Amino acid sequence: MAEEQTYLEKLRDVIGTGQATAQMRAAISWFRSMIENYGVTGIRRSLSSETPQSIMAQGDYSPQAYLGNMYFFFYNPKHKKTLPWYDTFPLVFPVKSFSDGFLGLNMHYLAPKDRAILMDQLKEFASDTNYDENTKLRLTYNMLKGFMGGRAKRARPTIHRYLNGKVKSQFIHVSATEWESALFLPVERFKSQTQGVNNNMVWNHSRERF
Repeated sequence: MAEEQTYLEKLRDVIGTGQATAQMRAAISWFRSMIENYGVTGIRRSLSSETPQSIMAQGDYSPQAYLGNMYFFFYNPKHKKTLPWYDTFPLVFPVKSFSDGFLGLNMHYLAPKDRAILMDQLKEFASDTNYDENTKLRLTYNMLKGFMGGRAKRARPTIHRYLNGKVKSQFIHVSATEWESALFLPVERFKSQTQGVNNNMVWNHSRERF
């Protein structure tokens, strides 16, 4: 029986065979289906006009982020005026809860290749090998600290603190069946109040930390 491909191998395959564009189109199509009737730019406005019942009836949204699951959400940082940059649409695995928010791994702070490598390393913490809607990461912050001190140094720049009061939408839960698609979606939205910023600036800075 053939071994399951790693995320890095899958990324190399689509690039090496010239299928990267098709893969990205498929990912974007999936993302659009996840937020059907909202759209990336209009999701906050639409969510504010919907009722919790109608949103939750779609099955993909959650009013809070649970540890070990993957989520998209809109975010407006409290200290954005002093941050070098920030992501307004994070893709996060929460790993520690606080009374006012949570700590999580935002995969957007890594370039696609580094995301794939880190995701392959995170898979050892998966609750099962089914990779379905019930699968999550069983990863505590204490475990993560040891993890980052070893071979998974790529996790370091992804650690960010999120305040509940600054989350500007409900959470879009990403099932483990869609982790791969979500991981490579080009939907990171880095902004800065102090300088011009682009993806490569953020990703290069992240690489300096591992």
